[in-house]
Amino acid sequence: MEPLIYYMAASVIYVMLIHFALAIKGQFNIFLMIGVFVFGGVLGLFLNSYQAGFVAAIILSLIFW
Repeated sequence: MEPLIYYMAASVIYVMLIHFALAIKGQFNIFLMIGVFVFGGVLGLFLNSYQAGFVAAIILSLIFW
């Protein structure tokens, strides 16, 4: 359960950093990024590696940005 908490904290920090630092406009982009990070968490759960899910979520968020 502990890696999941670290994944959630890192995801929230990344989403907020990208949202505020790069000034992503529009609510759709925020919901899209949250969805991508939920997908990354599920991927990390299936792979038993939240780090791999986090990296996949970052890559997907940059692709869909």
